[in-house]
Amino acid sequence: MLLIVLLLLLIALGLPIGMSFALGGIVYLTLTGSNSGIMLAQASFGGIDSFTILSLPFFMFAGDIMRYGGVSKRLVGFAKRCFRTSISALGNITVLACAFFGAVSGSSAATVSAIGSIMGPEMKKNHYQSEYAAGLISAAGFLGILIPPSVPVVIYACAAGASVGKLFLAVLGPGVLTTAAFILLNRFLIGRNYDFAAAKNEGGQDLSGEPSFARALLEAIPAFLMPVIILGGIYSGKFTATEASAIAIVYGLFVSLFIYKEISLRDIIPIAKESALTAAKILLIMATATFFGRIMSLLSLPQAIANAITGFSSNRYILLLLINVVLLILGMLMETGAAILLVTPILYPLAMAIGLDPIHFGVIMTYNLAVGLITPPMALNLFVGSQVSGLPVAKIVKPVLPFLAASMIILAIVSLWPGLSMLLPSLLY
Repeated sequence: MLLIVLLLLLIALGLPIGMSFALGGIVYLTLTGSNSGIMLAQASFGGIDSFTILSLPFFMFAGDIMRYGGVSKRLVGFAKRCFRTSISALGNITVLACAFFGAVSGSSAATVSAIGSIMGPEMKKNHYQSEYAAGLISAAGFLGILIPPSVPVVIYACAAGASVGKLFLAVLGPGVLTTAAFILLNRFLIGRNYDFAAAKNEGGQDLSGEPSFARALLEAIPAFLMPVIILGGIYSGKFTATEASAIAIVYGLFVSLFIYKEISLRDIIPIAKESALTAAKILLIMATATFFGRIMSLLSLPQAIANAITGFSSNRYILLLLINVVLLILGMLMETGAAILLVTPILYPLAMAIGLDPIHFGVIMTYNLAVGLITPPMALNLFVGSQVSGLPVAKIVKPVLPFLAASMIILAIVSLWPGLSMLLPSLLY
């Protein structure tokens, strides 16, 4: 109890998550008379001394290169050619573009930022209510971590010792289902969030000036090939996930420098610095979370929590519900990577005890934490959407609620129907 209270107190005081893990563990070990310095060094280094973890900064760098290199613009241009005939077109384009960009960036916040900066002004110009446009972008942004490659999935794979390739395949089914659900929901909701009077006066949506379908497809092909090369290489056994992330950087540089020509050689260093800073934050969290987790393991805390939960009920579905509730709350309150590293040692034994497959449990965890990104009050996507749109978070919450409800329904399907997640891995592995 002292260990957990120390961690929560430090987080509540506003310390960064990584520092909270480290300082909480150091204070606890000091109070109990242990040598905190040696354990901090050994456990923290061991937590990031992994070939698989090396893929994290590489994937982030590749995603940033493609983001600044004009990929999001081409993906949006192609999506516009797919939906042109109805008032829901731009909303559908936004959802589809978020899914496409998720296959490049692997990050929810990056997806909201990149697609929101392009599609937000477009939707407002074409008579979408500003609040609805910002809410749709914020909601669809979490597709960024459901369409592989996904940074949180890599973190879970490292924490649980699971196959990255299997997990990439497993999250794809829920990701595609969520994309389709959001497109259908947008078509249903657009009638009450569209300014028909202004559209009539101006002659409807302005989708003129867009390239032909063939040209839009041709321009988007290099962007689409990136996830094909990454995932195809992994699943065919040509290279590992870490090697794929390095290849993604080379391919992203080639596309951005020589095909799209939207960045130059002098831009690479600033992009690399931004990626390195973001990766450093995550790696620091992973290192100190490993240290904190080592202390929990020495205290048998994961087993004690698992025994307490199983003692509450022996019903598999009640225990599965409790796991989902814990993960959803953590997704609302914590950064996704930190939450995965904190709860995987605690909930993994419980998940195995009730018969969950490690891959299926990884999908349940990822989807819960993704839903937490759009669940008030501490919803990261809403804050990013607020920054991009210039609207207060309070005005974005209401438009997000229908998409949150749809996500909760899909979460129930993901949890109760393993086949949705396990079909592709079972076919290819």
